[in-house]
Amino acid sequence: MTDPFLDSLATALAGQVATALGAAGTQALAKVRELLRRRSQNDPETKAALEAAEQPSAGPPQITALAERLDQVCTEDATFADQLHTQGAEVHKAISAADDSVVNVNNGKVNNLVQAREIKGNITFS
Repeated sequence: MTDPFLDSLATALAGQVATALGAAGTQALAKVRELLRRRSQNDPETKAALEAAEQPSAGPPQITALAERLDQVCTEDATFADQLHTQGAEVHKAISAADDSVVNVNNGKVNNLVQAREIKGNITFS
């Protein structure tokens, strides 16, 4: 199973959620696609996975294969993983918000962080 973040990027790259992205998400997706195309110049496996997912006939198997390839590349290359997460954050956020999920973005060090849809009662940190 791959990271949900990478699943959402693969889904977006395959064109499956274009209407849900909005302007910021569409711009972020273009940056992610460009990052992957640059990477693909020297990485035939990533290129093949991206091209297969971008085909009009692409479905869940091609999207899953791309997500798995992204997962493998991120594991092998921490710099690329950082770039992908930075550039893809807006895409992931837009997709998560589109399916009525709770979206929590944290870009710093925190001691206590709660993500919830609905809380009834109190929260206490000690």
